[in-house]
Amino acid sequence: MAAEIEQAYRAEVVGVYPALAEDEVWQAGMWQAVAVWTVDATVRMLPRAVEDGPLHPTRRPVPTRRQVLRHRWEMASTLEEFPAFAETMRLLLREVAGGWDVAPLPGYPAFGNRGASRSFQAPVGVTTPG
Repeated sequence: MAAEIEQAYRAEVVGVYPALAEDEVWQAGMWQAVAVWTVDATVRMLPRAVEDGPLHPTRRPVPTRRQVLRHRWEMASTLEEFPAFAETMRLLLREVAGGWDVAPLPGYPAFGNRGASRSFQAPVGVTTPG
């Protein structure tokens, strides 16, 4: 499902930004988005992760702040095209999340009930970082 959504969005946005039709350009933007999303999530959630809790008070299943932060840091720690950023994520995993006793994100149908994984795939011929 995630791949279908990405393809549908990409098909629309290419009409406005034709350069995004190039796989290398698209993938570089996806990696940049992962970095930005991770920084945003860290800034917003880390202060509230001192005491872990669900992201939503009533919806279930719902991940906790620590689950989301650990997942984002794990994903971003593989972004080797941003070596200092990736190392910072590994440092956060060791020094901050290392003491957290949290389960991986639960499986969701969008992830094939396998738990969360990298939500984007490199196109054929483009190597993934890490």
